[in-house]
Amino acid sequence: MTSQTFMAYWLGYNEGGPPPEAAPASVGVVALAFAVNAPSDQGDTITLDFLTSKHSAEEIRAGAKALQARGVKVLMSINGKPNWDGHPGGWGNLDPKAYAANVKAIVVDDWGLDGVDLDNEDVSYTPDENFVEVIKALRAALGPDALLTLPVYLGVTRDAYLAQVKEQISFVATMAYWNDVQGQTEMFDQYAGLVGPEKVAIGVADAANAGQNTAFADLAPLASWNPPGASKAGIMLWNLNAPPTDQTAEWCAEISENLS
Repeated sequence: MTSQTFMAYWLGYNEGGPPPEAAPASVGVVALAFAVNAPSDQGDTITLDFLTSKHSAEEIRAGAKALQARGVKVLMSINGKPNWDGHPGGWGNLDPKAYAANVKAIVVDDWGLDGVDLDNEDVSYTPDENFVEVIKALRAALGPDALLTLPVYLGVTRDAYLAQVKEQISFVATMAYWNDVQGQTEMFDQYAGLVGPEKVAIGVADAANAGQNTAFADLAPLASWNPPGASKAGIMLWNLNAPPTDQTAEWCAEISENLS
């Protein structure tokens, strides 16, 4: 048994593939991808049309409940990339308190999920004080026990804001999947300098992310690795249900067997 987290993404916009509840038993956190920040004329909120574009809301909600019934935490992953897949998105124009209240109403009050994952990877946007306030408002609205995670990889200069919210976030997960073990641990060390090593997970991606995937041979070294005198937050896997899905069980087993 390990106290480290094994988190994985399930993609509602991927046609076919196994449902959320088919996640291997070793996965402790499942993030549903993606809700999207709504156009400004809809207010400071999120939409679920992309998440539910290939799987119905009823199917996804039922899968989430089944996961939670066996002790898995389920998050809503929110993508705010501007003009992504036709969605205006954006993070810098939000009213933090209004946004946090609306997100809580959808994610927790309606869907009954366990927190949020903020996929803020817009290369044209350097998160500013407003995004710091968004995170603080989300923590206040969601409460102390909700999970609040962020994938990161754009560098500590761009992501320096994390040092201001290290008490509010649960952990970040690096997503430079293509790096070898040395590159992965070097990036880990950079982000550990912002939030502490115990709040940094290492992200890996299977062959579904062709060209940006992690080598299978690197899974065991990354899962078992820890920084000197400390422990990482865990491992994050992209993803559970994009083809080829026949390797998902093998990848999850390799991670869980070596996660220290």
